Formats: sequence, structure tokens, C-alpha cells
Amino acid sequence: MKPFKIIGVLLILTSCNLKKSENIPSVDNQVYTGPIIDMHIHVDNENSLPPVVLGLCPPFSTLIESFDPQEKFEDVWNEKFGNPDCENALMSPKSYDGYLTELESQLKKHNVVAIASGSLTDITNWKSRLPEHIIPSIEFRITRDSISPDQMKTLIIENDIKVIGEISNQYAGIAPNDPRMFPYYKVAEELDIPVAIHLGSGIPGTPYMGYPDYKAKLSNPLLLEEVLKKFPKMRVSIMHYGEPFIDELITMLYHYPQLYVDIGGIQWAYPKEYFYEYHLKKMVLAGFDKRIMYGSDMIIWPKLIEHSIDIINEASFLSYEQKADIFYNNAARFLRLKK
Repeated sequence: MKPFKIIGVLLILTSCNLKKSENIPSVDNQVYTGPIIDMHIHVDNENSLPPVVLGLCPPFSTLIESFDPQEKFEDVWNEKFGNPDCENALMSPKSYDGYLTELESQLKKHNVVAIASGSLTDITNWKSRLPEHIIPSIEFRITRDSISPDQMKTLIIENDIKVIGEISNQYAGIAPNDPRMFPYYKVAEELDIPVAIHLGSGIPGTPYMGYPDYKAKLSNPLLLEEVLKKFPKMRVSIMHYGEPFIDELITMLYHYPQLYVDIGGIQWAYPKEYFYEYHLKKMVLAGFDKRIMYGSDMIIWPKLIEHSIDIINEASFLSYEQKADIFYNNAARFLRLKK
């Protein structure tokens, strides 16, 4: 920072703080019931749903409290979901029609518009069924999807795609600043279409559950610094907010004011008291409540939407205005939605 006359600066800061404090609403734990933008749900098709009913006992972090590596992790994991040992487990629907019906019910009940991430065919089908509740977002992973940058550009324009994401290169051990991604970022910047990049935890045991190349260290938000410098006009949302690198995230939010985050999945992946105290509250206290966006990370359990909403509404340290920002206003600004 450049030196200034100390007295003048103190007077300016004091004036700003007084004006700002007058506008800070009191925290009254009022439940937010307005419209919601869910920045993070996954589009499933009939073939991607499990053939049996599975029960989820949030949070993920305590699902398997200990593990003997002589066992096969996948077997232990599947046993937990096949025989949930908690009250009121979230149960996956018995059929795909039941899944779609339950999903539609959740979206309408909570007045949710969702950024739906999936293949072109699947998101087109969902958009056709729920036109008022779905904003199409195209999934992408370099090593999985054979789409060139030019093809990506055409796909976005011809199908009215609104977001590129979830960009899930982390599961392939590829960092967000890998030069192979630069041509795709260039497309996003040219088209002024936001990108949503997975930085954060997968499921427990991810490297043993079909993603041997997954690297937890690639969650670090500092890996985006080169990207944000090279593509300064690109809108970027960090999915899962780069958890657990919360201090690194805060310094990135501080230095790159165009950067946003979504909290998708992490609010129910850990005990909510931990999420509140060490992540959400820390981001809010650091002054970044205008760039935190709600996400459910809904997968095969539509009721995760309601569960995720409740976790935010039950955060006693959030004012009603802050809840409204997290649930709707911040995402509307990020997406440039017309009011």
C-alpha cells in the first residue's frame, strides 16, 4: 500500500465504518423463504442411478469413523449406504420416475432455480421437463470429454448453455492452471460465460472409489492465481470453496475481487458446527458474504436440497440479509440474471 497522511486516512476509515455500521442488520435468526439459486446440482439419467435404494446419513466425515486397510474400502462404503444406521436417513428414490418427481417437488417447494450440471442430452431433458427451474451447465473434464475448444464454443452457443461446469479435472489429477485448460478459459472469456471449477473434497476415500488420480492438494485456490491473471475478465466460481484451504481462499478473495465461491456439499459433508465455525463464519467475518453462493451438490438424494437449505437457515450468526445474499442475490449478480 502507498503511504498516505495518517490523520486523513483515519478520518476516512472512521467515516466509512460509521456509515457501514448503520446498514448492518441485527442477527435475528429469521428463516429465509424467498427464491433460491442452487449453484450446484448434478443431472442424473436412468442409467446413472443405483439399482437399489441407498440411504445417506450426513455428514460424510463421520460416516466411516475408522477403517482397517486390510478391508476393501468400497465394500465398507457400500454397506453403510445399503444399511444406514441413523434415524431419518435420506433415502434414494426407488425408480427414476420417482427420482424426477421428488426432485421436481423439492425445486418447487423451495422456489429453487438450479444450475444443473451434466451431459448435453441430460441437461436438455431436464430443462424441457422443468423450464422454470433449470439453468443448463455443461460438465467438462479434459481426460474424459473429447470436446475441442471450438466445439465447446459451438455447443454453448447452439444450446444456450449458461455455465461451463462442473469442471472436474481434479478427479483426473489435473490442476486448474494446467495449460491444456487455457483454450477453454479463452472461450469462456470471449463468450462471457462463467466457469465453475471443482476445488475441494470429493467423497471420503475418493482415490479408492474409482478415481485413483484424484489429488487433494489440487483443492488449493492459489492454483487459480495464474488463471485469473491470464483471463481477468472471466467469471469464476470455486465449487466447494476450495475446502479445506480456507486461509488460501480468503487471500484469493481479497486479491481477486471477481472471484466467487459456492458452498455445495461441504455444509453436509462435515458436522454443521465445524462448517459454521471454521469455514462459513470465517468467510463472512473476513468480509466476503457478498461472494458466497448457495449450492446443495444434490446427487441421487433430492432431499439433500432441503437439508442443505436448513443448514444455512439454522446458522445463527447470519443475518436475514446475509442469508438472502447467499441463497439468491450473490448468484444472481454472478450470473447476471435479469431482475
